[in-house]
Amino acid sequence: DSIPITLNDKSNLIENAKTSLASKVVAQNADLLAPIAVDAVLSIMDERNPSAIDLRDIRIVKKLGGTIDDTVLVEGLLLGNNKASHLANGPTKIKDARIGLIQFCVSPPKTDMDQSIICLLYTS
Repeated sequence: DSIPITLNDKSNLIENAKTSLASKVVAQNADLLAPIAVDAVLSIMDERNPSAIDLRDIRIVKKLGGTIDDTVLVEGLLLGNNKASHLANGPTKIKDARIGLIQFCVSPPKTDMDQSIICLLYTS
């Protein structure tokens, strides 16, 4: 028999996530990862249209070092740790920074180099 699940029943959602993770490589860490997965999906869900979830809004970032037990859910924007500024004797910490997000390509577009030759009159 099927049991109806509501989005307000977080414990039931976590149990379902654990069941799904049981068949994955991370099955032994399902107790840690299932609540994180449920919280991630619920955080991007629009309550007016809960079926329109875009999973591309959730990103998994892997970092060298540490273990899977160090896994955390970061709500918001995660900026990469780029050492280029430090190597160029630039700032390593900026207080009260203002961050602008750009959603388009900053570099100039590539020139369209498509060429075609059309022979209208030819002899064999």
